[in-house]
Amino acid sequence: MKYEQYRKELEQIRLTKESKEALIHALQAKQVPQASRKPRRWNRVTLIAAAMAAVLVISAGAAVVASPVVRSYFGNSIGYQQSAVELGESISQNGWTMTLTDCAADDYTVYVGVILTAPEGTVLDNEKGYLFEDWFPPDFPELYVAGSGGYMQVEDEDPTDNQISFIFTTNLYYNAGNQPLNGQLMELTLGKLYHNTVWDEKEERWLRTYDCEEDWTFRTTLNYSDHITRLEPNLPVHTLDVDATITEVVVSPLTVYVQIEGDALKGHHDWVSKNAPDGWYGCVEYQEVTLYTKDGTAIPMMGGMSGSGCSGGTDRTEDGWIRLVRRPETLLDVENLAAISICGVWIELSC
Repeated sequence: MKYEQYRKELEQIRLTKESKEALIHALQAKQVPQASRKPRRWNRVTLIAAAMAAVLVISAGAAVVASPVVRSYFGNSIGYQQSAVELGESISQNGWTMTLTDCAADDYTVYVGVILTAPEGTVLDNEKGYLFEDWFPPDFPELYVAGSGGYMQVEDEDPTDNQISFIFTTNLYYNAGNQPLNGQLMELTLGKLYHNTVWDEKEERWLRTYDCEEDWTFRTTLNYSDHITRLEPNLPVHTLDVDATITEVVVSPLTVYVQIEGDALKGHHDWVSKNAPDGWYGCVEYQEVTLYTKDGTAIPMMGGMSGSGCSGGTDRTEDGWIRLVRRPETLLDVENLAAISICGVWIELSC
């Protein structure tokens, strides 16, 4: 499946009320991996793909020294340093070595860099790229959380060598108790590497060739840099043609989160148009969210909305709220941010 088609399908993810209730029940039964892929009402899974520098692996089965994949993508910026941790954990099986290189994270978003090294003499140069048949996005088994996730193979500077790199993502939209991910156990499972060969017209699917039948499961504790601004401003705001309250603002190098609540938001699907890019109600797409640096530079935040959502839009028995999530194209230097404007409401971020 081409990247554009895959991303388009992922961007349709939302949760209905029934799916959300089933999801919470599944979480309580410790079935988080299966729950993380349920569809509908929550917005946008954003996957990342970009060119990166070549990586160095000493030898399969030995201690692996690898250039951190997430750092290679985002650059070794201040924002990366404020949100990342190097992992450097490897597992070798039958001559194949998988390495978790590094991770950038905040309370709701996780990027994990992965390098897979094949046995010497193996060339991983399929032009269609490589996929995993068995995979789950980064998960936190000791927490009741749920989210959407994905992965993307990162372009290799030397496509004729025996290494390929990926970035895996998790975007949480449910976290019981709003517990920070920092210090928590993270689990990542991958397996059965394959590539597509030819299109089967009769079956309407790609035929596969398996390159590696191995499975890998990593369990590691995240201890990343925490430069996150967390506020509970409780300020009035006018949005979706009603008056409500901004109850929570979280700003990290990776993401901006805004929670807006109020009884007036109940039933907002009665008057909000279905004008979102995916044809759904435009509850979360068009509100103004702008960051300002200490020198007054404006940073409009209108992309990367995975994790946005609403409650009470159709069912007035639910609490009325909308949640706005925005992600920058490059990681933010949180220490250089002075303020945020949300639907015209100015909120100071710096002391």
